[in-house]
Amino acid sequence: MEVIKIENLIVERSGQFIVNDFSATLKPGTITAIVGANGSGKSTLLSAIAGDLPYRGSIRIADKEVRDLSIEQQSELRSVVAQSRHFWLSFTVHEVLAMGMSAEALEFLHPYAQELKIQRLLEKPVTALSGGEVQRIDIARALMVDRGVLLFDEPLSAQDIYSRRRIIDILLREKEAGKTIAIVAHLDSADLSWCDNVINLSK
Repeated sequence: MEVIKIENLIVERSGQFIVNDFSATLKPGTITAIVGANGSGKSTLLSAIAGDLPYRGSIRIADKEVRDLSIEQQSELRSVVAQSRHFWLSFTVHEVLAMGMSAEALEFLHPYAQELKIQRLLEKPVTALSGGEVQRIDIARALMVDRGVLLFDEPLSAQDIYSRRRIIDILLREKEAGKTIAIVAHLDSADLSWCDNVINLSK
């Protein structure tokens, strides 16, 4: 499975260093929580790992420099769930989940739909969903493609206590399968006992 190795990472926006000289190694079969105060660079760090932002230094996934990869090559290595997503067209949930997916990937839909409690939503327009429902749909889509690296930005933020537990259980199972998992979290460290590592960007 894929190791994420970050060395001397610098991400700058509008002349300000959002992430400055950061290094870490995220290993397969682990869950790493990225925490910190607002503005500390949590989502920026995750976006840089995903290949969505320019950076200096090095980010390597499976020994491949992320910035040297095409979007297609990046997508073959990792799945990403953004902090929020807005839909403007009234596709059904099933149509959104099927977009760009192979028949093989779609075979994984129904088990995840059942676990994430989104079966009843499959024929609803995505524009009619709550924030928590959209979040669970994005998580299902990310899991369906079965990538070695999972990057989730606050995957529990819009969920009730029961959905949080289900999502945590899924992440723990993906960890046991050898995935390299990084999540951005606003939770106290006491609530992250299920994670293997906690990176605090406020320190």
